[in-house]
Amino acid sequence: MTRGSERSTAASRRKFLLSSGIVAATALAGCSSNNGDGNGNGDGNGNGGNGNANSNSGSNDGSDSGNGNSNNEENSGSEGDDGFGEFDPNNPIESLPQTALTLFENDFDVGTAETLQNMESREEPVHGNPPLSVEETGEDYIDPDTISYAYGQGGDAANIYQDAMQPLMDNIEEETGKPVEFVTLNNPTAVVEAMRAERLHVSSVGAGTTPYLVNIGGGVPFSMLVNQGTFGYRMWTIAHVDNDDITGLSDLEGLTVAHSSETSNSGNLAPRALLPEEGLTPGEDYEVTYSGGHDNSIRGVISEDFEAANAASSIFGDMYSADEVDPSNVRVIYASQPFPSLPVQYRYNLEPEIVEGIRRAHFEYDYSGTSVEDAGGTEYVEFDYATHHHPVLLIQQSLDVEYEIGNLGE
Repeated sequence: MTRGSERSTAASRRKFLLSSGIVAATALAGCSSNNGDGNGNGDGNGNGGNGNANSNSGSNDGSDSGNGNSNNEENSGSEGDDGFGEFDPNNPIESLPQTALTLFENDFDVGTAETLQNMESREEPVHGNPPLSVEETGEDYIDPDTISYAYGQGGDAANIYQDAMQPLMDNIEEETGKPVEFVTLNNPTAVVEAMRAERLHVSSVGAGTTPYLVNIGGGVPFSMLVNQGTFGYRMWTIAHVDNDDITGLSDLEGLTVAHSSETSNSGNLAPRALLPEEGLTPGEDYEVTYSGGHDNSIRGVISEDFEAANAASSIFGDMYSADEVDPSNVRVIYASQPFPSLPVQYRYNLEPEIVEGIRRAHFEYDYSGTSVEDAGGTEYVEFDYATHHHPVLLIQQSLDVEYEIGNLGE
């Protein structure tokens, strides 16, 4: 079998070392300047994947599925388009509003390795349960004839990710000796139900759905796709570039603003948790309408069907990468700290030998130059659920999210 990528001789470098630094609570509010970057479903509702947008980047699944990673050379600052002020990479929050294009060009749609390194190591998740283990449940291990793999949801899964993730699936097959089947599922509920029923064995879902997959589906997060040292996505609050009546959050008062879906991290949970810190409460200061997905919210703003929206920068990046939208038509008035996107999970009671093969397929190969880059990444790094998903879990804790299947959106 021809492998989709060569084994990396430095697999250990993919492990992010955790320092004792603590992510400040203010980082979650998206208030810090300088290089602070730190985000509930969309799936993120969000890994969509880390979509590379031409020279920039971001996926979608009604949650926040993508990791929209911009893949540009370092910028020292750039003049904003259409009369916007200069973007200062050392004070990015204070530089807003800017066009989405300017933010992509300055990599302000993603987080960096430094962000993950500075996260405080945690033994237990701050909200919900830790991943299950056979030792705890006493269940038997499962040894499926075929490994079922899912990435993204709905149309994006079938049209983009099935082909993009073929090198990874080839390597899983090589390392486990099991054929791998790509499974297309339509929504977060379907993903969680499939893994809970042991019909799905490996999956990447958005940030907001990830805790549901852990708490209901028996998922064990272990890996995340990154793009040349960058990861994740931000929640952006956006308006049309020609709408000069909306240049800041206070301008949204009395308007109707699009959220993607009820369980979306950056499309609903994050704005409900973070925007009140900025003096704006969704559902009180503005009316919320659900668009059904980040892509719908973004297109709706560009077509001026929506006055404003909260959406994942990653999915915006995926759409930009596919030449579906022009980011110069969008004004970004708020950006959160970055959230980890699309952690990879396996079903907790898979045979240990299969799990080891799945891990090798992720960590011991360099995916640079393969179609995996179409999902926005070049390599996989270790992902610790309690530590690296802490910003998302904090948001869900603040909103008293209960991990029940009925709370997942269609």
